[in-house]
Amino acid sequence: MIKIGLITDKYHLEKKSTQFLKYCKNLADISIYIEEDYFLDFSDYDFDENIFFVKAKGDLVINLIKLIEQETDIPVINSSRSISLAFNRFLNSVFLRKAGIPVPDFTLNPVGISPPYKEYIMKNIIDQKNYAFSPQILKKGGFLKVSDMRAINESSGIEPKYSHVYFQDFVKSKWEYKVYIIGDDIFYFKQIPVLVNPDKMKSRVEIDKDKELTEIAYKAAETIGLKISSMDFLRSKKGLFYLTDINSSPNFEYIKNGPKIVGDYLIKQAKI
Repeated sequence: MIKIGLITDKYHLEKKSTQFLKYCKNLADISIYIEEDYFLDFSDYDFDENIFFVKAKGDLVINLIKLIEQETDIPVINSSRSISLAFNRFLNSVFLRKAGIPVPDFTLNPVGISPPYKEYIMKNIIDQKNYAFSPQILKKGGFLKVSDMRAINESSGIEPKYSHVYFQDFVKSKWEYKVYIIGDDIFYFKQIPVLVNPDKMKSRVEIDKDKELTEIAYKAAETIGLKISSMDFLRSKKGLFYLTDINSSPNFEYIKNGPKIVGDYLIKQAKI
């Protein structure tokens, strides 16, 4: 029987992986590595899994993936490089733009220095924790200025991590578009932007395949190195899609039969 190693944390294990584990339990042996329980001595540990699936993005998780990549030939989905790039907004913006993928204009400014945009969203540089988007919205001179509390805490909180802040030029869009990639499969949804309605699932609907979205999403996944991913897009008044966020640990349970699709994909990859 195929052996799948699930590398995760307690949050993703309890909130995001229940149906996946339920589906896979009769098809594969599942070993679970939980970030909060890493008290094992890996200096004398033999991994016998056929494939690893990562559903987290903490530092201990990244280090465990690197160990597996360095010491074994077992495939890991997603890789340590791709996860690290995905949660670093500034780096993935640089990589994506260099690859010709349309992303909103962005800057990395010292704390207290405003960006050169009439309207903007201030985001945390490192999107690594499991905290939800928490916006502070200000209209000044008729222009929208949005600050994510995660960014404020990261740069100006009690224990600031960075002296700089990541800004994105604000793209006005009637809809926010969500694209999921699982291997070669791709799924499309749209919803009212969370700045208008924070309950994103209430307005989310599945939409037909879009050629432009497909090309951008596959190219973005390839650029960052993601095999499983979700991406957020906004569409400008001129009809151009802009990739605003890319995620290495998507909640695929939002997709119809998502846990089955992911499980089947991992088993197929383990047999290659």
